[in-house]
Amino acid sequence: MKIRFSSALVATLALALSGCGNRARIQSHIPANTGLYEDSEGYVVLSTLLGGASQETHSASIRINLLTHVESTSGVNSLEDCMKVPEEFREAANDYERRAKTPYMLKSKFSINTQYDLVGETRIVGTTRKPPSTTDKDVPAKMSSGTFYLSPVGFDANHTHAIVYKNYLCGNLCGWGGFHLLVKNAGRWEEAKDVTACAWHY
Repeated sequence: MKIRFSSALVATLALALSGCGNRARIQSHIPANTGLYEDSEGYVVLSTLLGGASQETHSASIRINLLTHVESTSGVNSLEDCMKVPEEFREAANDYERRAKTPYMLKSKFSINTQYDLVGETRIVGTTRKPPSTTDKDVPAKMSSGTFYLSPVGFDANHTHAIVYKNYLCGNLCGWGGFHLLVKNAGRWEEAKDVTACAWHY
C-alpha cells in the first residue's frame, strides 16, 4: 500500500502546530464535534468500495476527502428518502443514520493498492460566468481530478451487513455516487446482490 499526503494537507498540519492564532483559523473549517474515525472494520468496507477507484477515475492515484460526508440524515437525499431499506439491512441502516450525525476525520488506514491522498475540504464558489464547454478530449482529465467523499459505515450487531455512502465529485456536472449495501461472505465484504440501491451519475 502506498500512501501520499497532499501538500495542502501537510501545510494545514504544519500551521496547526505553529501557534494559537493559526490553530483557531484552521479549526474553524472543521466542525467542533468532529471525531477520529477509528473503526477498523469500517476501513475494510471503505477499502473494498475503493478497490476499483483507479479504473473508475482513470487515474493512477486518488484523492479522498479528509472528513466523512453524508448528503442528509433525514428528509430529502437521506437514506430513507433514497431507497426502501431491505429488512435484513434495517439494523445497519439505523447504525448508519446514528453515525452519520457526527463528522469524522479519516486516517491513513485504507488497504488499497492505489496511491491515495487525504485532502482537506474543497469548496466550489458559485459564479455567474458560464463554464467552458467540455470536449471529449477533456473528459478523462476532468474525471481524474476529482475527490471521493465517504460516509462512516453502518453495521448490524454481527457485522455481517453494512451500509455506506460513496460520492465522487470532479467538477461541474461531473461525478457519481450513491448508497452501497454490503454483506460479509466467507470473511470478505461484497456488494449485496438482488438489492436495488440508490445511485446518481452525471
